[in-house]
Amino acid sequence: MKARSTTALLALALAPGLALAEVSDKTPALWHIWAVALGASAVCMASMAWRRWLGATLAVVPALWFAGLLLEIHSTDVGPYLYAEQGWSYYLQAYLALALFLASLVLGMRLGERRRRKAAAAGARLRT
Repeated sequence: MKARSTTALLALALAPGLALAEVSDKTPALWHIWAVALGASAVCMASMAWRRWLGATLAVVPALWFAGLLLEIHSTDVGPYLYAEQGWSYYLQAYLALALFLASLVLGMRLGERRRRKAAAAGARLRT
């Protein structure tokens, strides 16, 4: 009798944890979102600073990935349940990761422009 009540109590205690896997297992985990954002930011910022066309070309894949993520987390069949399970912090971190990616593109473009201006100024000094 005691084993049966312990099993029932354990089942009731674990029931909310089982429900958490209903929608959250179908969306990327936060560590995955941040890994994509950090990796894409580093690669795209360096390539944007070197050549603008290369940075823009390489930024297409992460941009499409983030677009798919945002469409998925805001869809009518997944969004409300994901919000109920993960809370507002999941959405906040998804948008912060996207903002980091976009900021790295802008920073890479600014660094590239600064490098090109310095090279042009050095070339003008050599010609005079």
